Amino acid sequence: MADKKTNIRSIRFSDEMAELINQQSGESFTAKFENLITRCVWEAPAAERKIKAMEEDIRRKQRQLRQMEEIHIALQNSLVDIELKMDALNRAITKALKDFDAV
Repeated sequence: MADKKTNIRSIRFSDEMAELINQQSGESFTAKFENLITRCVWEAPAAERKIKAMEEDIRRKQRQLRQMEEIHIALQNSLVDIELKMDALNRAITKALKDFDAV
């Protein structure tokens, strides 16, 4: 049994809106309009929840990235420190070998 349509309204909308409505599935303009509204009512909240979840995921990934950047900087500083100590050790060994050869 088909839905009884007792509400009659007249509305005006832009050509762009008419094109958007005509792109919807449905046999008639009214059916297309109803499908668009129904989809918006039922699908929009789910889409908004998905967007919020994705935004939280992005924030979490940004925090991870900042932590990884901090670790990267700390490791770079450690490597520079190690390189300086290796150079000092190399100079000390070279000097010791020269001193040993001198004896």
